[in-house]
Amino acid sequence: MFIKLSGQNLLKLLVLMGFCLLFYNTLTTPGLSQVINPQFIWNTKLGFTLLLVLAIIQMFKTFDWRHNMACGCHHKTGQLAYIVFVGTLILGLLVPISPLGSATASQKGVKFMQTGTSVPVSLPVLPADSQPELGITAENHVKYITAFYENSTAFIGKNISLKGFVYRPDQTPAQHFFVARFEISCCAADAVPSGLFIEWDDSQSINSDSWVEIHGKLATFNYLGNKLPVVKATQVIPIKPLATPYVYVNN
Repeated sequence: MFIKLSGQNLLKLLVLMGFCLLFYNTLTTPGLSQVINPQFIWNTKLGFTLLLVLAIIQMFKTFDWRHNMACGCHHKTGQLAYIVFVGTLILGLLVPISPLGSATASQKGVKFMQTGTSVPVSLPVLPADSQPELGITAENHVKYITAFYENSTAFIGKNISLKGFVYRPDQTPAQHFFVARFEISCCAADAVPSGLFIEWDDSQSINSDSWVEIHGKLATFNYLGNKLPVVKATQVIPIKPLATPYVYVNN
């Protein structure tokens, strides 16, 4: 006995299977941390599990001859809905995940915080005087960058090192550029570039979007009427892009 398949049910099954493949592909590639905060990856796994359950249920409905005989499939889902789903699948499967860069930073703007705030700030532990340098890492980036902007006075003169991509905000002064990493709270949609201005005599030789490692002393300077922290660089070292280019809030 041949089963007369419903075109609507078969299309729904294919769409669900496509999204299962998309979620599986995302979960099994290193690029997931480039689009979502790692602490929310469990949400993606839960979504994949629910989609898989729905796909299995839809498979039984599609190949159940009793359902197809009784249904008649006179109810139809608008074709526009399928176009949206299929278009999303094609983009998700074919467009590779790539790190955000200075073009996105220009659209979003840099995360600046006014210095000299009167609000009490809980400063992170300062390095001991015997410690030659305060290294800004993925783990402490958000904590220290926030502290630099909110109370830069406490850090003036400290030796600083950090890594990031080069970006030049509007009206960047001569002999300056900005070194940033994108800060993600939830996902790439809320990513904002977070970092520090760098003062370097040969700044024009540093290309935008290139990755660098900076060593220098923290100071302050005036940018568009705001007193902001700046690293007076003693070394600017070109490096390869980091495997995990982002930093995460509350990670």
